[in-house]
Amino acid sequence: MAYKVFISSTHKDIEVARDLARRLEEAGVKVFSVDKTAVPGETVSTTVTRSLRDADEVVVVLTDSSVNNPGIIFEIGAASGLHKRITPILVNVEKDQIPPFISDYVRFADVPRYISKLAERVRGLELQPA
Repeated sequence: MAYKVFISSTHKDIEVARDLARRLEEAGVKVFSVDKTAVPGETVSTTVTRSLRDADEVVVVLTDSSVNNPGIIFEIGAASGLHKRITPILVNVEKDQIPPFISDYVRFADVPRYISKLAERVRGLELQPA
């Protein structure tokens, strides 16, 4: 079964999310449709909730326009409540700008290294007996 990643982003950050999705898919990861999961504001659709539930990992795009977005914060909380691995990606945001409950993150410049480690982790999961 393919490893599934949900990318949490706002519509303003859709191009960054699409770029991440493309890179993850090239590494063999299934990515939920970014266009259908980008947070349009404060509402979260049933599709997003279902996708969060079905995902193995949640990647959160944090930019200056999304770092305090209620929809993004909701998705982080929902993913945490579902015990999902959460990987915030900082794009032109400094550590002092992010919410204090986020301690681990990946800077956008380090995305290739993150994807490489993710691919290794996925291969390790595929080798485990069912």
